[in-house]
Amino acid sequence: MKCVIIDDEPLAIEVLTKHLTKTQGLTLLRSFQNAFEALYYVQTQRVDLVFLDIQMPGIKGLQFIRILKYPPKIIITTAYKEYALEALELGIVDYLLKPIPYHRFLSAVSKAMEMPSGPKAALMAHESSKDRDYFCREGSVYVKIREQEIGYVHGNRNYCVIHLCDRKIRVKGNLGYYSSIFSEDSFVRVHKSYLVALAKIEKYDSDSLWIHGEIVPIGRTYKTILWNYLKAKTL
Repeated sequence: MKCVIIDDEPLAIEVLTKHLTKTQGLTLLRSFQNAFEALYYVQTQRVDLVFLDIQMPGIKGLQFIRILKYPPKIIITTAYKEYALEALELGIVDYLLKPIPYHRFLSAVSKAMEMPSGPKAALMAHESSKDRDYFCREGSVYVKIREQEIGYVHGNRNYCVIHLCDRKIRVKGNLGYYSSIFSEDSFVRVHKSYLVALAKIEKYDSDSLWIHGEIVPIGRTYKTILWNYLKAKTL
């Protein structure tokens, strides 16, 4: 099986690499500390099995799975217990807690080898990303919005403006709050004051995005994260 390791911790990569090299039937193609670089590689190369960390800068492990249209077999490797149920619902092979002993690694790999390839994980990812809706308070009333309608959110200190397809809604709360409640596989922070829906990006250049015909600036500290995502989608 052709394998990839994705983890932002060098020590974790070293441990998994040692486990891989002494296990028959596994070939390590690449290891990545940058999840966006890994995303492009997995989308364009034949990969049978991914060892994937959950808590990584820029893009989380579960978000990584949901972005892939046809994900390979995936074994989660993490120090966090609380994501296990959600990860299993996405069709992963196994959920390994760090530090990972060799016997648990071998057990997970055995499951992967026995598991037939198929669209199950992709189907689960699709089902988990069904459109969500919310009631947001605007003045004295609560207004229903759907995630599919949102183009971007412009944040100020104590309130945000949600830009929909055909209107704008001013709501209480800072941008960090809305970043945490909207689907992490669909929205990304591109500036300290802007959260955008990836599917609504119409065009871009080195400094800006266009959404609903409006210009959204790209902050310098967010540029690398966004650029790697856009590169993976650019012909």
